[in-house]
Amino acid sequence: MKFTKTFMEAAAAAALCAPLIAAPAGAEEAAPKSVKAAASCKGEPKKTIFRKYYRGPQMVPLRCGTKSWGYRHLVAKGRWSGNLDKKISTTIWSGIISSDKDGERIYERLQLQCPPKVLFKVITNPREYGKEPRIKPQGVITAYKPGSGKSAAGPC
Repeated sequence: MKFTKTFMEAAAAAALCAPLIAAPAGAEEAAPKSVKAAASCKGEPKKTIFRKYYRGPQMVPLRCGTKSWGYRHLVAKGRWSGNLDKKISTTIWSGIISSDKDGERIYERLQLQCPPKVLFKVITNPREYGKEPRIKPQGVITAYKPGSGKSAAGPC
């Protein structure tokens, strides 16, 4: 009977195009911000958290920031969009950590080939912001798609 119930649930989910796998904790926050919400950093201090991303239980904030880091930096560079938001979320959630030194943690999403190709990169600071130690963690500094010629280092 359990097999039939599971089969029926799967069939119903397929008919509705609904996933059967439960979303990770905080997934409701992973949806792209609306246009109205995108303006939420206007007039806000740099320490304000605009968006939260997760890697397991660890939260990585995207703060309003300045023109050199955070949300305002991504907007100033013309990068911010719902698509970029999804790429940042995916890269932090399931990418590799290619650098984890004091004041810098780099998450990368790779295409497995020889040598591996970096598809997307998110640079974060898991420590306090140097100029204002009360801002801890600083969070996302920048995020981008590396140039087409860039590959991760490593033997094949």
